[in-house]
Amino acid sequence: MALVCVAASLSWARSARAEVPTATAAPGREFRVDFSARHLDVDAELGELSLSGDVEVTVGRYRLGGDRVKLKRGPRGIGVEGGGDIAFCRCDSPPVTVGYSRVTIAPPSDVLIEDAVLRAGKVPIFWLPYLWLRSPDRLALMFPSAEWRGDEGLLLGSGVHVPFDSNNGRPSARALDIGGYGYVEGGARVDAKLLTPETTSFVRWDHQGKSALVLDAHGAVSGRSRSTVAFDVDASLGARGRTVHSSLEAASRRYDHARLGVASRGALLAAFGLGADAPRAASLTAPLALGPFALLATGGALGDRTSYTLDAGAVSSLRAGEGRPDNAEQRAAARFVLESATTAGPLLARGAAFQHGELLAQPAQSLTRYRAGAGLSLSLPLLRRFSRLSHLVEPELMGRVERHYWAGSGETRLLATAGTITALGSHGRGPAARLRVASGVEGPPDDPRPLLLAALSSDAHLLGVRLTGAADPSQRAGEGTVRLRLGPRGGTNLMGYAEGRTLRAPRLESTVAAGDLVPSFHELGALDREGLSTGADLTVAVASVLWVGGGADWEPSGGELLGVRGFARYRHACGCVALGAFSTKRAGRAGFDAGLSVDLMP
Repeated sequence: MALVCVAASLSWARSARAEVPTATAAPGREFRVDFSARHLDVDAELGELSLSGDVEVTVGRYRLGGDRVKLKRGPRGIGVEGGGDIAFCRCDSPPVTVGYSRVTIAPPSDVLIEDAVLRAGKVPIFWLPYLWLRSPDRLALMFPSAEWRGDEGLLLGSGVHVPFDSNNGRPSARALDIGGYGYVEGGARVDAKLLTPETTSFVRWDHQGKSALVLDAHGAVSGRSRSTVAFDVDASLGARGRTVHSSLEAASRRYDHARLGVASRGALLAAFGLGADAPRAASLTAPLALGPFALLATGGALGDRTSYTLDAGAVSSLRAGEGRPDNAEQRAAARFVLESATTAGPLLARGAAFQHGELLAQPAQSLTRYRAGAGLSLSLPLLRRFSRLSHLVEPELMGRVERHYWAGSGETRLLATAGTITALGSHGRGPAARLRVASGVEGPPDDPRPLLLAALSSDAHLLGVRLTGAADPSQRAGEGTVRLRLGPRGGTNLMGYAEGRTLRAPRLESTVAAGDLVPSFHELGALDREGLSTGADLTVAVASVLWVGGGADWEPSGGELLGVRGFARYRHACGCVALGAFSTKRAGRAGFDAGLSVDLMP
C-alpha cells in the first residue's frame, strides 16, 4: 500500500491537516483518509504518523477521535492505534459512538474495530471483541434486533445484507437481506427481502408449534422490447397465517392472491398470465383456485371530441381436490364504450353508449349477462379567477338508461340525477378541493328509488379529505367511506377513517365513480357487507428529529375495540443514527407486540 506522507516541515505543526490516499483499492473504489491534530510527527521510513491533541481522523462517514493516535499502513489498509471513539457523522456531540483500542480502515470505507464498546452518549451499552462496520454496498451483518411477540414471547436475531452491485459506498440499488431469528420459548423465524429498482419481494416463515408462510411481492420489469412482465403476490398461509400478523388490516384480509402476467405495449394492449387464489390462512397443502387469464384492449380518438374503448378478458380457474377436479369455472367479459363531448354556447354536453357482455361457466350451469345503454349529461361550468385562486361551480344534469338481460329475462333500469360540482384550487396546479353532490332516482322506471350522492376530495397542505357516499332515504340505507388528514404530512397530524354500509345499500360503484355515464363491470360496491368501522392515528412532531404517536380501530355497532398501537421514531439531525419503537394490541391475537429498531446508517 502506498502511503503519501506530509512534508517534514509539518512536524509539530499546530492544527495540522493532511490526506492519506490509498492506491490499493479496486478501480472506481479509491478512498482517502483525512486527519487533523494539534501536533503531528512523521516517520517516513516506517510509514507512520503520530498525532496528538484534538485528534480527528475521517474516512467516508466515519470520524475517529482520540488523544494520541498513530496512523500506520498495513496489509489490509490503514491502522489507527491509541484508543478513542468512532462517530458515524461529523456533528460535535453524536448520540451514538463506538469506543476502540485499534481500528483498521480498509477500502472503500470498511472499518474493523478491536475492543468495540457501543455507547449512547457516554453510557456504555455493550462490548464486543471485534466489530466490522461494512460499506453499505458490501456483504455485511445487519444490526441485531429484539421484538416481543405477544404470547409467543421474546424474538431475537440478526441477518445478512447481500448487495448485487457497487455504488462506491452508497446503498446498493439491488440487495438481498436474509434474517434468522429465534423465539426464547422455542420456535424460529426466517425472513428474506429482495429489493431492486423495479421490484420488492418479501418472504417470511414463522414457526412456533404451527407455521405461517407470508409472501408479499410486487413489481414490473420492462426490457428493451415492447413487453412488460409484472407480478403481484399477497399471501399468508398456514395455521398461524392470521395470528402471526401484528397489523389488523393484514390479518383481516379474506383471500390470498398471486398473479403473474406478460403485457405488450402499443396501440393494442395484450396481457396473458396465470393467477391463483385461496382463503387467507389456508393450509400449505390446501388446493388453490388456479388458472390462466387473458386481456385484450384498445382505444383511441375518433375525431377531436369522440373516443372509444374496446376490451375483452377471460379468466379460468380450477380447484383440485384428492387428485381430481371438483370445481372448475370460466369467466369471460367484453365491453365497448363510445364517448363524445361537445359544447353548445356555455353548456358542456357529454354522451356515452356502452355494451357489456359477461359469461360464467361452471360444471353444473352456465350463466350469461348482457347489458347495453346510453347516458347523457349537461353541465354549465362557471369559473371565477381571483389573484391566486380559481373557483369552479358547475351545475349538472345526468341521465342513463340501460337494459339488462340474464337467464332468459330482461329488465330496464334508469338513473337520473341533478347536482353540482364545485372546485377550488391554485392557477395551473389543479383543484386543491373538489365537492360533488347530487340527488335523483335509480332503479326500474315503474319503481325507482330515491338516491343521494356525495363525493369530496382535497389534498391541501394542512387538510386532506376523501369521501364517497350513496344513500337511499326511503330505505334508510347507504354506504360510504371517509379518509381524513388534519395537519401536514411528516409533521403533527391526525389521520382518521370511517367506512360502513347498511344491509340494503345502493350500488355505490355505478353512481359515484368519475365516469358514471358508464357503469362498471362489478356489482359489489366499496364494501360488501353490513357494518361500520372507524379508526384514527395521531402523530406528534415533538421536535424536528422526534415523532411519537398512537392510534386505535373501533367498531361502534358492536362496541368492540379492534386494536390499539403506539410508536416513537427518532432520527438524529446529522443522520448518524435512527431509532424506532412500536407496540400494538389487536383483536384476534393474544398479548401485545413490541419492538425496537436501531439503524446506524439511515
